[in-house]
Amino acid sequence: MPPASLTAAQLAQAQASWENGDTATCEQILLALLAREPAHEAAAWLLARLQQSEGRLGAAAATVFELCRQREFAPDLSVRAAQFVQQCQQQPVADRLCDAALDAGAVSPELLAVAGNVAREIGAFDKARRHYLAALDAGIDLDRWYVLGALAHTQRYVASDDADLARFSRHFGDAAAAPRARAATGFGLAKAFDDLGDWRAAAATLAQANVLVRGVLPWSGEAWRAFVAARLRETLPRTRLDSRGFVPVFVLGLPRSGTTLTATRLAAHPAARDRGELRTLRFIAEQLVAGGHLGSRDALDESAALYFRHARQDDAPATWYIDQDPLNFRWLHLIAALFPQARVIHVRRSRRDTALSLWAQDFAHADAAFAYDFDSIGEFGAGHDALMAHWQRTLPLPIQTVDYEEFVAAPDPTLAALRRFVGMPPAEAPVAQDAPINSASVWQARQPVYTRSVERWRNYLPYVPELERFPA
Repeated sequence: MPPASLTAAQLAQAQASWENGDTATCEQILLALLAREPAHEAAAWLLARLQQSEGRLGAAAATVFELCRQREFAPDLSVRAAQFVQQCQQQPVADRLCDAALDAGAVSPELLAVAGNVAREIGAFDKARRHYLAALDAGIDLDRWYVLGALAHTQRYVASDDADLARFSRHFGDAAAAPRARAATGFGLAKAFDDLGDWRAAAATLAQANVLVRGVLPWSGEAWRAFVAARLRETLPRTRLDSRGFVPVFVLGLPRSGTTLTATRLAAHPAARDRGELRTLRFIAEQLVAGGHLGSRDALDESAALYFRHARQDDAPATWYIDQDPLNFRWLHLIAALFPQARVIHVRRSRRDTALSLWAQDFAHADAAFAYDFDSIGEFGAGHDALMAHWQRTLPLPIQTVDYEEFVAAPDPTLAALRRFVGMPPAEAPVAQDAPINSASVWQARQPVYTRSVERWRNYLPYVPELERFPA
């Protein structure tokens, strides 16, 4: 058989094996194909997606990195590959990939923007800033790439004549720009005003930016109330999977309540792995609900195995795996069914500070569409409170509540208490984790623990009277 025909036949066989659920055969065929043709894009991408689906995220990232190397870091391929590696939560690999592509001359505005995002997520803010500015100089399409909003989160502003503010103001005021892109820049401009202590300007900018987002990203309070009511009615059987040696730790609560800070500090232990906002549990839950499988032990067994693979991944093993997706509070009954040995840390914060912080942030996911309106924030918070009260009353699941204000005021004793709750022994020194932060807390969580965000709402109350409707 001619080589081209052989390759096509092997690829078709691999695809058929994948569709039939025979991933072992699929992988075997793809590895043989790539050994003969290492630059074959379709084979490499199928192998990477297979590895990703099984939680072997390091292997998936290595596969697309090698493909880029074989293809001499072609610009479009490098952009797609870096974004894929980002999705695999392998940002250090994505950072190396971007560096290699830029060194190879694969410079495009899009690659510079992706490189900036990756650098920001690993806390390399100066490097991110250089990439963002280079992307702007190269003519990046601001309607598709929200570079200006991201640029604002690479530094703390100390001067009102910083050139960034003029950049932000021009784009935010450009009526010809896409509303969603203008809003993203507006949130960045408001962050700069907040850094400078100009809360009047920050509040006015945020009011406009939130209106722009609401025009393109609606949120339904009725749908949220129905969601909460459905969860309150559900009871789930326990999984039969024996996963007692696996201890997931779920750090959850309302977004912007301090979950990222709590999780990243807790994860600085040699026996822990920080998986960031894993989002695997929400995917599993949505699939179970959509298929009507919440009551199926077989489906729950498969779900527990799937979550285990994506939390365990393919790096060095650990004892505690920390999932800091705050919205997992919606599915605590599923956590109890899948992993009764799990530990849950519920983070609370002053509701006024939480509401302001939600309203002041631009989120990348439609799950946070409630955050752009104070009425919606209040309704979402009420649903959160109802669910947490129900879970704490009905589930045999260890849940420890920690207040953000307590944490930042006394981080060491608070962290020690959380470690005792989880079962972690004392650690001699914190261990740096490679886990990226790709939530709205990326800038704050990389700073030393500080208290200046406590009662921040008081600065805004004269300009945002809606805050009075929330408990102080």
